Amino acid sequence: MAKIKIITDSTAGLTMEEIKQYQIEVLPLSVEVDGKSYNPMTDLTAESFMAMMAEAKSLPKSSQPPIGAFVEAYEKFQQEGYEVLSLHLTEKLSGTVLTARQAAEIAGGNVTVIDTDYTARGQAFQVIEAAKMAQAGTFSVAEIVDRIAEIRDNTKLYIVVVTLENLIKGGRVGKMQGIIGNLLNIKLVARLKDGQLEEETKQRSVKKILNYLIDTVKNETKKVKELDIVHANGQKEAEQLAAEFKSLLSLKEVPIFKADPIIATHAGNGAFAFMYYTE
Repeated sequence: MAKIKIITDSTAGLTMEEIKQYQIEVLPLSVEVDGKSYNPMTDLTAESFMAMMAEAKSLPKSSQPPIGAFVEAYEKFQQEGYEVLSLHLTEKLSGTVLTARQAAEIAGGNVTVIDTDYTARGQAFQVIEAAKMAQAGTFSVAEIVDRIAEIRDNTKLYIVVVTLENLIKGGRVGKMQGIIGNLLNIKLVARLKDGQLEEETKQRSVKKILNYLIDTVKNETKKVKELDIVHANGQKEAEQLAAEFKSLLSLKEVPIFKADPIIATHAGNGAFAFMYYTE
């Protein structure tokens, strides 16, 4: 069986331990704060970025990896004897996957580009499963693509936006345009569905939001395989959800991650999200 290299982008929110353990190549998006560009994987921590964003004169801007970075990675690993499987965040939120496809045409050879339809740990579910299968050395690219499609079809991602300001300024409202207006004090739950954000519900208090999310998971009819929580200065709510979900689903652990700066830029301060996939 051919060697397979898994490539993704930094919005998957992989830890350095996961990157090393599963030998995943990660191409970083960049974030610009007041005219200065940063690599979120090497130049920033979650804490330092949140502090910078709070003091910034304008909303930070995110940029996808340059096409040259994709071409270089695809050519490098093919020269080393790999087939390449490149998995990226939904094209409804970023042009990253389109750039990856263009780069694949330039590089030629055995490069398969996948739109995961997700971001953050919803994207990571597919990336890590693909990397595990690639390491096993007994699966073809086609078999891995089929398996991650199953995970994608059984993934759900919910995000709580405490302030809509960043989401509106960043133009990531998708089908939620109708709720904008005088609702800046509303706590919004959005679901990432078919690659874009859609309004799930809106409430006046975080307590009602948490109850809604807990009930959502209670009503899940399939067995939850894995559930992760991500937050941008929403540690308290993240911990509350983790405790509830761990008990409710009898999971060994519910990992909590700090949001990648790209995600935090658009979700805003205080945002938190959870994502899971079922068998």
